[in-house]
Amino acid sequence: MKKLLALLLALVLCASLIACGGENNDGDDSYAPGDSNADAAGGPTDEQLSALTEAYQQMSPIYNDAATKAQENGWTADEQVMTDLNTVAAMMEPIGLALTGDLSALEGADYDALAASVLELQPAVEAILEKVSQPFDAGGAPVVTDEALKPLANVYNELANIYNEVYPVAEANGWLADEKTATELNVVSGMLLDIGAGLSGEPSSLDGVEDMDALVEQLKNMVPALEEVKERVSIPYGDVG
Repeated sequence: MKKLLALLLALVLCASLIACGGENNDGDDSYAPGDSNADAAGGPTDEQLSALTEAYQQMSPIYNDAATKAQENGWTADEQVMTDLNTVAAMMEPIGLALTGDLSALEGADYDALAASVLELQPAVEAILEKVSQPFDAGGAPVVTDEALKPLANVYNELANIYNEVYPVAEANGWLADEKTATELNVVSGMLLDIGAGLSGEPSSLDGVEDMDALVEQLKNMVPALEEVKERVSIPYGDVG
């Protein structure tokens, strides 16, 4: 993890060069391959652009695969993994723009350092890919390998994570004495217990569900409602009103 953070920092430093890059010039300093005055104009050389292109093309499919697998396997519930992936995405975007013809996206950047940083980051992104290729297990959350049940497992994990944050706070702040709040938490708890049992056991235990998509949508709709409860119980019950 420390290695990954260090490499991400290196890319952030490269990105800062982009943001603080050279002064505007009214002259035509656009770069075109083969332009012998590219260095003088502040643009990359053919060699630099080629090296950056190669590094980007090596990294891009690995990142895309990791982002896809993270979504499919429920890793959107893991804050650290998503932070790492989002940071990589933010670094790769201006490079992609530059390589499609908009070199202004990397104005002032150190192309050599940027290409080297992308390559150094590759093993860390490969490690993320290996991790997210397995179903997400949030400290005992059901691990589902049945493709048909993965959407249900993903939203279940998201809802369970929020509930596990909300309930102790509600209890500590006295909100279980509030009938509405207690009822809402009990409804969520009941659904999580039933669905969790099904996801943790044989898939046949969910065979009675006639519309799996509707169940998934029902859980998704409970997420913002539970977020509202989370905000409500964040202050002591006796302080309300």
